Amino acid sequence: MSTSIVRTLRNVWKTGLKRSLRQIALLDDTKSGVLVGQDDFGNKYYETDHPSEIHLRTRWVEYKDFWGKDASQMEPGWHYWLAYGTDTPPSALKPEEKAIRHSALAVHQPNLTHTKGAYVPYNTAKPKLTSWEPKVGIRG
Repeated sequence: MSTSIVRTLRNVWKTGLKRSLRQIALLDDTKSGVLVGQDDFGNKYYETDHPSEIHLRTRWVEYKDFWGKDASQMEPGWHYWLAYGTDTPPSALKPEEKAIRHSALAVHQPNLTHTKGAYVPYNTAKPKLTSWEPKVGIRG
């Protein structure tokens, strides 16, 4: 792990105690960096170039909904940027540089796993096993 007490205290000093505690709960680490952009879901994307950060750990997202964080609530362009597919964040692209879809996307439906709205399949196959029912007879 790349966490040292000096690095942690530096990041707490730069970002503030409240945000640092939130980062520890969310990322298990403290980070300080520059806000690169915000997507339509309200998630904030950050980047740092501090030399104490591990390579490929310099970009991160802070989700809008702290308790209900869900990776499906991230736009594809930002996901590509977070995975180091490009150095240009989607917020820095000009409108003519953005990808154009042939049809409009449907409104994103959140992942409803572990909620009352989750999809639950039902079984349509007949059971292959039956329960044992003992037959009592007279010994003779």
